[in-house]
Amino acid sequence: MFKDIKKKAEEKASEVKEATSNIGNTVLDKARTAKESASDLATGAVKTASNAAASAGTLAKGAVDSVVITIATKIIVSSMKKAGKKGTSYISNDSKYQGFVDRTWELLPLPVRLIGKDALGFNSTMFLLRNSVFGKDEKEPEVDKNDEGIIKKTILSMFK
Repeated sequence: MFKDIKKKAEEKASEVKEATSNIGNTVLDKARTAKESASDLATGAVKTASNAAASAGTLAKGAVDSVVITIATKIIVSSMKKAGKKGTSYISNDSKYQGFVDRTWELLPLPVRLIGKDALGFNSTMFLLRNSVFGKDEKEPEVDKNDEGIIKKTILSMFK
């Protein structure tokens, strides 16, 4: 009789162990599925945010009207003329010229600054303008009418 009870208890213990193992495996499978689903959702959210940011930058560039671009161009032309008056040593010194670029950026209208320096490629454009405008001057660097046209075209290209 005790042997039968012991045998039945062992069978029940084996069944409980097997059921517990199955439940553990089920929970583990569900956790893996939830992890994969959460990972997919996070990846999708990041892609959506990235696309939205890129679209917002493109939309912002297109939304800046011609008046704001004209004002920005006049500010940059004026700043370039002032930089030219400081001489070749000032213009050819990258760190001093970067300071000039930073100060010019702060003078630009708010809608332009809201788009962002990086989105517009402002720094690289200003260094390109330095080479285009002042690179051909043999004596003192200056901004002439031809240079103003180059500046206007270059600034307009930033907003395309």
